Order: sequence, then C-alpha cells, then structure tokens
Amino acid sequence: MQKSISKAAVTWRLILSVLLIGSFISCEDTNTVGGGVVEPSEIRVDTIYISDFNQRSSDMYSGQLSNMPIGYYSDQLFGTFNSTGYIRPSLLSSSVSPVNDTTKLKLLLENKTFLSLGDTTSSANYSIYKVTERWRGRTLLSSDNINYDELVLAGSFTYQNEESITVDLSDSISAEYIRFVNNEDDDRDSLYNAEFFGLAIVPDENSSQIMFPDISSSRFFFVDGSSNDTTLLTVADYGFTLERQNEPNFADRYYLNSNLESYYSLNFGEIASAIGSKNILNAEVYLYEDTTQVNNSLPNNHVRPALNLIDMKSIDDSEFKYELQFSGTDYFGFRDSTENAFVLNITTHINEYLFGDLESEDLYLIINPNGGLLKSSVFYDTNSSDALKPKLILTIAEQ
Repeated sequence: MQKSISKAAVTWRLILSVLLIGSFISCEDTNTVGGGVVEPSEIRVDTIYISDFNQRSSDMYSGQLSNMPIGYYSDQLFGTFNSTGYIRPSLLSSSVSPVNDTTKLKLLLENKTFLSLGDTTSSANYSIYKVTERWRGRTLLSSDNINYDELVLAGSFTYQNEESITVDLSDSISAEYIRFVNNEDDDRDSLYNAEFFGLAIVPDENSSQIMFPDISSSRFFFVDGSSNDTTLLTVADYGFTLERQNEPNFADRYYLNSNLESYYSLNFGEIASAIGSKNILNAEVYLYEDTTQVNNSLPNNHVRPALNLIDMKSIDDSEFKYELQFSGTDYFGFRDSTENAFVLNITTHINEYLFGDLESEDLYLIINPNGGLLKSSVFYDTNSSDALKPKLILTIAEQ
C-alpha cells in the first residue's frame, strides 16, 4: 500500500489530529482514584490505485426528461449525434366552444438557457412530420425507431441561438387536430389517443448543432384566424431517439457519456479486504479528466454542455436498466477545478464493506442522463502517470 501525502492530505491530518487528540485525551474519572490518559490515535493517509473498471453499455430511457435534444452534430472526439424529437399536444377540453376552421396550430419551443452541442455560429434546419405510429414517452428508448410520414411536411424552422422559436404548423395538421377538438362523441379522448400520434422534429444532416429545448415551458397554441385570440395547449408527451455514428474507442482513457453508451462498474471488495483497519475516517475516489484532449478537440465557437457532476450508485439487478437511470444517487462526484478531477466520497460504502452491511458490492459510475443533455468526457486510466491514475485516498485512524 503506497503512502502519499499531498497538501490536502496534510491539511486533513492536522485537522483530524487535533480533533482526535481532543477526543482521546481522557478526563479525570471522578469515581476512580488516579485516572489514566488514553493515547491519541495515529492518523494515516494512504493512496490506493483503482484498477477494477469494467466498461458497460446500456440503452437509455429518452422520454419525458427535462430537455429534449434535437439536432445533428459530428463531434471530432465523440462521434456523430443525430437526435430526432417527438412531441404531442394535449387535446383541448370538450367544454371549450367549437374551434373554427380558420384557427391555426402553432408550436413554441423555449430554449432560454441557450444550451447547445456544436457550432454556435451555424444555423440548424429542422423539418416536422406527422408521426404514423403510437409511442409513449414513459417507455421510449433512445434506440427506438418511430415511423413518420416524410411525404407530408407539417412544418419547418431554422434555429440560430434564439431564446424561443414559434413554428407555424401546416393547414392539414391544424385541420386534423381541430377535427378531434370539435368531436362531441363520448369517446373523443380515446379516438384522439388512438389516431393522433403527434409530430417528429427531424434535423437536417447538413446542420452542425443540437439544441435542448425546455419542454416544461414549451407548448402548442391555437390562433383564431378571425379574432387573433390565442388558446394555449400543454404538451401531452415528448421524447427523442438518438442515432450514433463513429462512436469513439479510447484505448487509454475511460469514456463516459450521458446516453449510457459507456459507463463503468467498480468493485472495491479487494481494496476493502486489504485495508486491515476498520477506522476509516474518510474515503475519496479521484478521477482525473483529460481536459487537454476534451478542450483541444473543440473547434472555435463549438461547445459541449458543461460536465460538473458525475454519479456513482448501487443497483438492484432486478430492475437494472430503470434503476441505473432513475434510482437515487449514492455518491456524487463534484468537480475539483484545482485538480482537474472529480471527487466522490465513498466512506459509507467502504465501511459497509468492512462491517458486512453491504447490499450490493458493485458501484456504477455514470453521467446522469435525466436532464436530457448530451454530455461526454474522458478520464485518465490505470496506464497513466501515478499523479493522474484513478485513486482511492483513505484517511485512517489507528490506535
């Protein structure tokens, strides 16, 4: 076991030594003649290099996330992302007065955060088509193939880093939707769900940018052609599918991305068995990001969504795919900008190993996909220099 004392570790040693000396120096026992003094613990800081990384891949659930990526971008480092969005309006209440034939249906996409992946100086073109099969956001996977009719254009728009985009939908889509609104039959809702499957927002492959509209503030709306009155409609369902090309294969780096194309399982059992002490005061994993490769692979004016947090969690195998994405995070990895590293405090996990209370031995290292943002990065692996290898830094109290 290699002993490595950095400035941070020295600081830890001083703080913990003071605390432990204060707690271990005995007070005089009023019921005992001649109370003794308990010797303070020795604080040791050890560095153990982590090698048990097992790369894994999974499909992600891609419906009803915070953002809906739509666009096409060929990333020099991480390959090509081609994301098609699917969105469906809610049906206007039957209590509303009949909608006249001059009413037009429009779509408003909000992008107030201006989040994007790709060339911020380019224009991204999109076509909108009618979806021809039923789909559900709750069960949608990024690899699913949802059919739409490319022969009938329902709308189009160009994105140039605007805060919001309003799209005029075609007369045929407006008329079809109005027919369901004005239907007075008791089964109008059932008919709508069975026959109107929403719209596909398809990027032009000559584009070079992916936008991430916030669906919670996006909406459909009606504009009455006679009075110009506006009626807002909520989004009933939404999601996206993602096609990938030229996926990277890093021979000497660990690769993480938020669409779960690459993540890792880690097992600390061998390390925990070799510690030989149950007085673990602190256990932190350090993963060093290759910021040089990540930053140098971006041309001028090209951006990626910032990565400031990674997750580590234990998973119940019975619902693995769902829990990998949606279960609570056990250990958060926060960026330490001074070290170009992400630091995860797994003290609880190591102590559970030592005391035999561990429910699952494996931990899974992921970039959380639930925001809908497409994030990727690479980290130094076990073949890197000692300063950059993944490591577990332990602070141990020995008596």
